[in-house]
Amino acid sequence: MKTKIDYFDYDTLLQPTDWRFAAAVVGLCKYFDYFGIDYKVLYDVEEKPDNYIHGFDGIIYKSEDITEEKYLEFAENYFEKYMTHKNILNILESQEFSEEQIKLVNDLVKSKTVLKGLFDKIKFDGTNKDIFISTIEENRVEIIKNIFKNGNNLYKNYCNERLIFTEDNSTCRLRGYNVDKDRKTSNLGFCFSKESFESNDILEFDFIPFAFSNSDMRETYFVNNNFSVKSLTQTNYAFSNQLSSTENKDDKNKLMLVLQNSKDYISYDVEIISKSQDKAYYETFFVRLERLKKLRELSGKSLNFVKKINDDYWFNLEKEVYMRCLNNVLLDDVILMMLKFYFDDNAVKGYIKSRTDMLIDINVSWKGNEIMDEIKSAKSCGFLTSKKLIEMKSSNKINSYKQKIISALCAHDYDRAKEIILSLSAYVGMEFSFFYTFLENAEENKDLAFAFASALSEVSSKNNEENN
Repeated sequence: MKTKIDYFDYDTLLQPTDWRFAAAVVGLCKYFDYFGIDYKVLYDVEEKPDNYIHGFDGIIYKSEDITEEKYLEFAENYFEKYMTHKNILNILESQEFSEEQIKLVNDLVKSKTVLKGLFDKIKFDGTNKDIFISTIEENRVEIIKNIFKNGNNLYKNYCNERLIFTEDNSTCRLRGYNVDKDRKTSNLGFCFSKESFESNDILEFDFIPFAFSNSDMRETYFVNNNFSVKSLTQTNYAFSNQLSSTENKDDKNKLMLVLQNSKDYISYDVEIISKSQDKAYYETFFVRLERLKKLRELSGKSLNFVKKINDDYWFNLEKEVYMRCLNNVLLDDVILMMLKFYFDDNAVKGYIKSRTDMLIDINVSWKGNEIMDEIKSAKSCGFLTSKKLIEMKSSNKINSYKQKIISALCAHDYDRAKEIILSLSAYVGMEFSFFYTFLENAEENKDLAFAFASALSEVSSKNNEENN
C-alpha cells in the first residue's frame, strides 16, 4: 500500500501489503541503492509515521527522488546486456574495425526499431564512428526508453508498455491486471456496473521488473516473503543468484532445484510469483514449509527420465515429481505412466523399473501409510513369480499379466486387479502375503499392486539371478 505521509523530509510510505507492492519495494530499494538516495526502512525507525498499516514493514522516501531520467538510467545499467546501443558503443571504442565488427554494428542497428529510425540513411563503414557515437548520446534517453519498454523479457513482459512512467491510470499497468479502457468494461464490475469495479495503480509498479529473477530466463520469479524489507531483498537476491548458477535445466526445474537448496533463506511458508514470456498474466503458488522439506528430501534421488509424448509435450519425470511435491499431489498417475512406458518400443526396461520402484517408495512415504514391509513383500512376490514363470517355460505370461494388472489399475477397476492377481497366484501355485492388505482397502493400498506389477519382469529376474 502506498501512503502519503508527513514525516520529517519524507512524503511517501510504501508497504508490501500484497505481492505487487512487495515487488515494487524490492525494485525501489535497488534503485535507491544504485543512486545512493536516502530512504528509511519502517521497522528501523523508532518514531513511526502516523498513518502506517500495522503488521507490515515498508520504505519511507521522497517522491521527488523518482524521476524518469534517473529511472531510465537505472534501467540501462540494470539490464545492460540487453541495451543494444551499449553493445554498439563498446564495439566503437576500437580504433580499427574488422569486416565482422562492421557487419555486427549494422546488424545491431537493424535489430531495434528506434535505432533503425535514427540511422535510417546512415550505414556504419568503419570510418564514421563519431556520427554513431554522437547520435546515440544525443538520443540516449529515447533509445533506452524504447528498448526497455518494448523488450519481451524487459518491461513489456511485466507491464503494458504504453503506460511506462505514467500516473493516474484507470486500471493497473501490470499484465493480467490491465484493461483496455476503450473497450466495454461494464462486465468487470459487480452486476455489470462499471462503477463497482475498483483498480489501483501506482507509478512505483514500474519498478516491479527489477524485483523478478534472472531476465535471461523465459520464466522469472519473485519470492514474496514480506515479513520485512530486509527478508524481501535478501531472499530475492539469494534466490536470483542460485538460479543463475544452476545450469543445464529448464526454468521450472531450475526453480525446483533452487528451492531444494534454499534452507539458508527460506524456512517458512512462502508465496512465489512467476511471469512467463509466453503468458499475458502472472501466476502464483504457495510453497508450504512441510512440502519444502519433502522436496529437500528428494535431493538425493535420481529422477532423470525424459520422454517425448508429442511435438508439444515432453514428459520430464524430475519436474513432474517436484511439482507434485510442492502442490501436495500424490504420484499415482506418474507411477502408472512409468508402468505403461515399460512396454514402449526401445524402452530401457531395467532403467524404467528402477525409477518406478523409487516413485512407489516416495509415494508411500508421502501418504504416511505404514506398509513399507508389505511393499517389500509385493516386490519380492513379483520377483519370485517372474522367476517361477520362467522355470515353467511360461515367460510370455510375465508381460501378459503385468499388462492386465496395469490396465485394471489405470481404469481404477480394483476388483479386476484383485481377480488378475488371484488368478496369477493360482497359476504359479504361490501365496502372495501382501494381497490381504490390498484386499482390505485396494484404493488406499494401491501402491502394493504398483510394486507387484513393477516387479513382474524378466529383466529383474535375470538381474537378481546374476547378482545372487
